Amino acid sequence: MSMAILKPNYNILLLPLLLITLLFLIPILGNPQTDELINKICRSTEDYEFCYKIFHENMKSPSTHIVGLARITIDEATNNASNNLYFVGKLVRQEKDEKKWYLLMQCIYGYDQALGTFQLASDYLNRRDFKQTLSAFWNAPFQLRNYTSLFSMTPIGARNEQMRKLMGMAILTGLNF
Repeated sequence: MSMAILKPNYNILLLPLLLITLLFLIPILGNPQTDELINKICRSTEDYEFCYKIFHENMKSPSTHIVGLARITIDEATNNASNNLYFVGKLVRQEKDEKKWYLLMQCIYGYDQALGTFQLASDYLNRRDFKQTLSAFWNAPFQLRNYTSLFSMTPIGARNEQMRKLMGMAILTGLNF
């Protein structure tokens, strides 16, 4: 009785590799109109690379339109504000100095207000009410204006800097509706 030696079919083994490559390559190639829109927005920001990275890492499709880009800014700003709120909440629980505790509580209040503003922007965007979405984008920085400067030289400072950049992206995106 002879035994047949099974030869592996290398073409079948290459198929998953090809699919994975395409999944990563297609978003990188992008859509010219989307790339033009992202570049227009990001060139107006203070940190082009940050803006470009945020958009490209969060696009669900290479041909994302302005509403999709606005959704990215809202989602990223919401996530950032939520993370910052949690971080500052931990600091408040550990703080013994009354003055610092009070300042941290103000920061919590600001992030809580900003989260409400981002939720409102999200609701308006879902209704395709772009005028009100932009209005909400404009209000978010005012919720945090006092707290971002209070903590510029602390671990909260770097977080506030990122938050400020995301809010700028949101406003510039909203101006393109």
